[in-house]
Amino acid sequence: MLHECNDVMSFQYSQDQLGFQKLRDASLWFIIIGILSLIGFFAGVGAIINIVALIIFFMFAIPSLRQAFQIFYSTGKDVSQGFTGINLIPIGIIIEILGGIIVAVGIVTGSDAIISIGGIIALLAAVILFIAGLLIGLSIYNVGSFYSNDMLKIGGILIIIPFVSFIGWILTYIASDELSTRLMGGFVPPAPLPPTTLQVYQVGQGIIKADGTAVITLYSSTSLMITSVSIDGTSYVNNQITPPILNPGNNTVTIKFPPIIGSPGNNYTLTIYFSNGQSIKAVVTYV
Repeated sequence: MLHECNDVMSFQYSQDQLGFQKLRDASLWFIIIGILSLIGFFAGVGAIINIVALIIFFMFAIPSLRQAFQIFYSTGKDVSQGFTGINLIPIGIIIEILGGIIVAVGIVTGSDAIISIGGIIALLAAVILFIAGLLIGLSIYNVGSFYSNDMLKIGGILIIIPFVSFIGWILTYIASDELSTRLMGGFVPPAPLPPTTLQVYQVGQGIIKADGTAVITLYSSTSLMITSVSIDGTSYVNNQITPPILNPGNNTVTIKFPPIIGSPGNNYTLTIYFSNGQSIKAVVTYV
């Protein structure tokens, strides 16, 4: 069982290593976009530079960032907010362009009312883009917290702040490159506590729904990471675990499996694997 758990951990670390490569690539594209924006501002060719920056943004930066979040999400990292942030960006940009066009029409026609409407729309776009940056930055911060990497956490915070987000992407690039190299060489988790001091067990009865969402309560005597959960007698393995780390005491854990077909009242046995090599059984009832 320890060997199986180590195999699961190795797989997850290798996936995260790929995730950090994608995050590093995305950070590099965001850095390039920031440099282009500065060049456009000082060189007086902002329109052309902005078009180039938008092409890079949508063709390279956003796809790389989405791939990074998809990989981290598949290994149980709390990055779901990042997807919402990515989806908000095109909406914010479209509204921003619309606001700019309306302002331009107002300037040409000399209408203060039209200029004001355009300004309000542009302000709305700025709010949407700020929220998008906030959600993306928080997701990057969460990944940094999981790996206890202060540079990645600071990078995530700075990405939230519009005027210093460029620095945030630089720190994210450096931290992602460091973590990618670290995982490539094999990640060594902290030494577990002696088995005699560690207790983990299910509290009460868990449930599982048709959409594959299982909810259980686990008691843990210490902080401990869940590396994987499977349903006995099936090929079902978790897509997401929330939260992935147990705190001392009772923890309500949500596990996302693929959709499952069953009858109300059927019981399923889960095998839960932990980062210290331990595994336990838990029972869930189909509802």
